[in-house]
Amino acid sequence: MIRDARHVLHGTHIDCDVCIIGGGAAGLTIVRELAGTAHSVVLLEGGGLEADGISQALYAGRSVGLPYERLTTARSRYLGGSTNCWGGFSRPLEPNDFAVRPWIPHSGWPIARDSLTPFYERAQSVLGLGPYQYGNAYWRARVGSARADLLPLGGEEEDGFENRVAQLSPPIRMGEAYRADLGRAANITGFLNANVTELETNASASAVERVHVSTLAGPSFTVGARIVVLCCGGIENARLLLLSNRVQAAGLGNGQDLVGRCFADHPRFKSSAVKLTHQGRHRTLYDVSLCLARRRLKLSHPAIALAMAPTAAMQERHGLPNSRTYLVASYHSEALDAFKAINEMRLLLPRSRPGPGLPRASLPVASPAALLHDAATRVLRRAPQLAHALFDSAVHPGWWRRGFALETVMEPIPNPDSRVTLDHARDPFGRNLPLVDWRLTGRDQDAALETQALLRAELLRRGLILPTPEVVEAPAGIGWCWHHMGTTRMHESPRHGVVDADGRLHGVGNLYVGGSSVFPTMGSDHPTMTIVALALRLSDRIVRLLRDRQPSSSVSAVAASG
Repeated sequence: MIRDARHVLHGTHIDCDVCIIGGGAAGLTIVRELAGTAHSVVLLEGGGLEADGISQALYAGRSVGLPYERLTTARSRYLGGSTNCWGGFSRPLEPNDFAVRPWIPHSGWPIARDSLTPFYERAQSVLGLGPYQYGNAYWRARVGSARADLLPLGGEEEDGFENRVAQLSPPIRMGEAYRADLGRAANITGFLNANVTELETNASASAVERVHVSTLAGPSFTVGARIVVLCCGGIENARLLLLSNRVQAAGLGNGQDLVGRCFADHPRFKSSAVKLTHQGRHRTLYDVSLCLARRRLKLSHPAIALAMAPTAAMQERHGLPNSRTYLVASYHSEALDAFKAINEMRLLLPRSRPGPGLPRASLPVASPAALLHDAATRVLRRAPQLAHALFDSAVHPGWWRRGFALETVMEPIPNPDSRVTLDHARDPFGRNLPLVDWRLTGRDQDAALETQALLRAELLRRGLILPTPEVVEAPAGIGWCWHHMGTTRMHESPRHGVVDADGRLHGVGNLYVGGSSVFPTMGSDHPTMTIVALALRLSDRIVRLLRDRQPSSSVSAVAASG
């Protein structure tokens, strides 16, 4: 059953077995796994069924570090979360991403890569992917042709570069795809427009007793659960723990000042242009701009995309973090900015009224009209590049010789000084807004430059790109991938991590955290598949924990007194 939280009686208290906060990839995966069991589940989603500028404005905050995406539009605040806007790229993290690497500070997961394999396999169907196959030989046999072939790079055992296959989800929008599952399951109650404002604990902060929920210009209520799972993303997970400071003044689980630290995104660096020797054969699988545009236009494209990556042996010899490098057409940056602006307009358009008790002036974005005007201006300014991109992607003329940048997406080196804290400004519920200080280490940019130089040399040696005057220059600007990670990092010791190997908050017996905020190191691949795999793993643990307990037959609600 799905309900609108704005219609709940003010002061109600709801009891259930499991309360899941956040309806994105992690939260919806867990809800689906618990659907049809004997245990009552409450899902609290801060947005509605579609994008709405009024709700989206609650993601406001300040960014004070490296230039970064406006926080209001860096995520999608409605059922499905960031799966409403992801590109569908899916691949498991690499085995060495989980290992302790002496050249990567704070590296090493408390779980082995092999332990996630069965959950990666299950994630395939959740994300609408094909068979659990990521080997180059498998995909070369199925898509290899004169117009779409893999580059002849060395294998994973060599000290060089290898091909890495990412499968492409349709992409699945989990809010749309699994909404009916929520509605059919008798043991699931999903509340939309339900904004969690605090996790209230007992006197020793060893258990969460009440989850406080508020709505814009509507009722407030509380939820009590045997198990609470926080799945609000890399920024909001940290923010909510910091705001829940009634017992622990520094924030829940923040005794070691670790909550919010090591905030990371995958930085993107572009090189100067190269030209492919056999453009017609290799562009289709490696040009990420072509892949994204054709999928947006719903045109046919192979079910995979290829990147070039340093092997584990090369990473160790050169002391490099992991990375993946694509080809990017010269017009891509400007066209991408236009696409981003169109998406911002979609997110920021108000589709509901804030209500008689909450004037628009009190919303956290002072001038939505100004933001919409800015987005529309960017679309118009980039119209020629956008038209160029659409024509090139739709027609894909093989005779047109293009220059391509090498765009390298780097594994970010964990940096405790890159963090999410609380700002002095507050939202309509009186809660401090997030302050995001995204930083990279000096090694991040050096590693990007070194990786691109090594890759260019290997492509030249193999005759895969045409010779050009040697250019060695620092990448112009740093991009990002909208992947918020690392702020509640996983470690077996509470001195070095916020959650343990099961995702349970250290010191709090019934509170778990889902999503990429628990990643200790981030690899360079897309996080969604690992988010889902970890959520499936956590779902199995929750089922085991509840198996021998007396289940609640249904969600129970009582009106609070007073």
